[in-house]
Amino acid sequence: MQWKIVKEIPRKFADESYYLKAERDCSEGTLVLEICWAQIMYALTVDLIKDNDNAELIYDCMVFYEDRIEKYGHQIMRITENSPISKLERLDSLQQDGVLNYVLSEKYGVTFKTALPDKENA
Repeated sequence: MQWKIVKEIPRKFADESYYLKAERDCSEGTLVLEICWAQIMYALTVDLIKDNDNAELIYDCMVFYEDRIEKYGHQIMRITENSPISKLERLDSLQQDGVLNYVLSEKYGVTFKTALPDKENA
């Protein structure tokens, strides 16, 4: 049971163009990972879809557009290769504020920014 990328739209600028949707089966149902633009930040969500097609939100966080959002989905897929539900619950407990790098940036005074250039309006 591995992740299958359903759709991924890479970005060329630090903007709102990135999109990722991936799925994988697990004993509880099907996990759906999605990263999309949500007003002012990227929304990263993982839903559990059981047999009755009801989606249950398992994990979610918001990520700033200048962060390296294109890496987060793939990191979560690697982290959750084994025991995905328990690993997502643990990740959620570690990241209660909803921003993936918040704890590290506050603790060590560092920032995580993308190396992509800002998009200029033509």
